[in-house]
Amino acid sequence: MRTLLPRRSFLTLAAAGLGAGVCLPRLVRAGGTDAARRRFLFIHCFGGWDTTYVFQPNFGASGVDMEADAVEAEASGIRFVDSPNRPFVRAFFETYGDRTCVINGIEVPSVTHERCSRIMLTGTTDGAGDDWGATLAGRSTSPLLLPYLVTSGTAFTDAYTDRVVRVGSHGQLGDLLDGNALLRQDRPVQMPSAATASRVDAWLADRAGILSGTSPMAAKFARTHADHVDFQAWGDTLALGGAPAGCTTLIGDATTVLDAFEAGLARTALVEYLGWCSEGWDTHSSNARQGQNYDELFDFLARIVADLESRPSITGGSLADEVTIVVLSEMGRSPLLHGGDGRDHWTFTSAMLFGAGVRGGQVIGGFDDGGYGLGADFATGDATEDGAVIQAANFGATLLALGDVDPGENAPLTAAIA
Repeated sequence: MRTLLPRRSFLTLAAAGLGAGVCLPRLVRAGGTDAARRRFLFIHCFGGWDTTYVFQPNFGASGVDMEADAVEAEASGIRFVDSPNRPFVRAFFETYGDRTCVINGIEVPSVTHERCSRIMLTGTTDGAGDDWGATLAGRSTSPLLLPYLVTSGTAFTDAYTDRVVRVGSHGQLGDLLDGNALLRQDRPVQMPSAATASRVDAWLADRAGILSGTSPMAAKFARTHADHVDFQAWGDTLALGGAPAGCTTLIGDATTVLDAFEAGLARTALVEYLGWCSEGWDTHSSNARQGQNYDELFDFLARIVADLESRPSITGGSLADEVTIVVLSEMGRSPLLHGGDGRDHWTFTSAMLFGAGVRGGQVIGGFDDGGYGLGADFATGDATEDGAVIQAANFGATLLALGDVDPGENAPLTAAIA
């Protein structure tokens, strides 16, 4: 675990000009409604998952190739694709299906990864706009030290760029906090003595107290000073080392996020999951890797949920009562296999919601016999021919509504909200 820079050292560097421009929002113990306190963990399965391996039981459909040894199953109201090769998928739905909502047939009108990621995470096709995590953090009534924590993956921001705090693929955030970022061979820095650091720390604390009510700028300095004190109090509990070399897992990043949630430091977080041994979901051939990816994913999800249930919330109760897990992929895979036993990019996908505020035990929407998204009744969740096809913007509006944020002109899937 990374040891963070002692508070007095950080303040000494700031006084010397090396920390200029750093201003963290205050740590606030969240209040208000349950929805306003809700936290969100986004897990992006980047590359495009094959929904026929779990979410799309289109057995008997002429336009969809299904696995030879797979069958349709149901657990706690969730219809899913079951296989002896994916026991963790079945175990998850049997244990947590009553708290899980699957959303099928979401249309993402593109076939490129970056564009689909932007559409699925922001609901827009243009180059601007904030993703759901940034919007939920930016419109929160409780400003936090790490509003939108990005441990891995791509966050899309516009108005709320200042809410994003990136850990960095090589632990850059930790290096900034413990001072290692300054200790470069081409820029040597001699740290002050303990006596000097203590004198500067005492002076800053005294001046912050005296000047806090004299001007907006002085008040901002006093808040920043208090923020650093608050953050350092939690620093040793956060693992900010970045991804290790070789095969990585979802658990490390998720643990960092849950540490931040438990400490009351963040409202939203983004984690990218690249599949078994980080080999990816973009399986144009060797489609069987999708099965490995899914089974490991659901194993990790069960372990994350168990971790959530064991952690206390700063507002009382369990952290599981406040966290919504959002699992998605930016696109699906074509319903028919090609000659290389793989599938290409597809403009319809699925997503899964779990936890706080979610009406579980149900599947919203569906796929037709050609693998296209069916219309859905947004109030009941039923797939219907006269309903509207679910768009990424409707999915995002649902998340905003779950987080007590006005979804605007886009209709949310109210069936998903408890």
